[in-house]
Amino acid sequence: MIHYEHYRGNEEFVKRIYDLIELMERRKRIVITPFFTPEECMICDRILGNQILYYKSGGYDGAERCRYAFYPYEEINKNVNISVLRAKYSSQFGKLQHSDVLGAIMNLGIGREKIGDLIVQEHEIIIFLDKEIENYIICNLTKIKRSSVHFSVYDGKITYTPKIQYQQKIVSSIRMDVVVAALSNVSRQKAQHLIKAGFVKLNHVVLEESSKVCNNNSVISIRGYGRFCFVEVVKKTKKDHYVVLVGKYQ
Repeated sequence: MIHYEHYRGNEEFVKRIYDLIELMERRKRIVITPFFTPEECMICDRILGNQILYYKSGGYDGAERCRYAFYPYEEINKNVNISVLRAKYSSQFGKLQHSDVLGAIMNLGIGREKIGDLIVQEHEIIIFLDKEIENYIICNLTKIKRSSVHFSVYDGKITYTPKIQYQQKIVSSIRMDVVVAALSNVSRQKAQHLIKAGFVKLNHVVLEESSKVCNNNSVISIRGYGRFCFVEVVKKTKKDHYVVLVGKYQ
């Protein structure tokens, strides 16, 4: 029996996972999922637990978007059919952003579930994707904005650490509405509106309560303002305010 009340707002996704498990068990074959978002990965991990054997990967250590292989037997081959494509590009027309690369891929008619993480750095782009569309991307993704690109399969090990710019901020409390206001440089009332509208995610899950306390090492995404990490409370001031260490993903 599926207890959907534990997954409010994600009922369709939960049903999808159980359908894939049932397919794997009925056909006695490996089932590989599409790429899941970080929030979906959290839900999937919770559902699977020790229920079945599975392998999870996004193509490199620390990947956010991952796919799973469900196994009907004990032998695990740790393969989720991920291909890695890499291209160099000239920044003479400007540095490309994550949104530029994703937009170019979407314009080819490819669904987001076929694409894992995108690493976009100066002069280099790395795409993790479903191996089935590897050749299609190589042949068709030849220009992003004004930059010409030529992708090829990359077999090396990917090591990536996101760039984060850290700073200290003083806040009156560590309620989420106060923290969001400080991170996005808006009023507390505006922060509450952002939360109410569903524009704020805490650790990849949509935040529903402005009064929730922010814990150390939390990841906060604010639509239109970026992604941040709340590292820790450094100290308290004489006026009982908090000095906190936060970072913004670049």
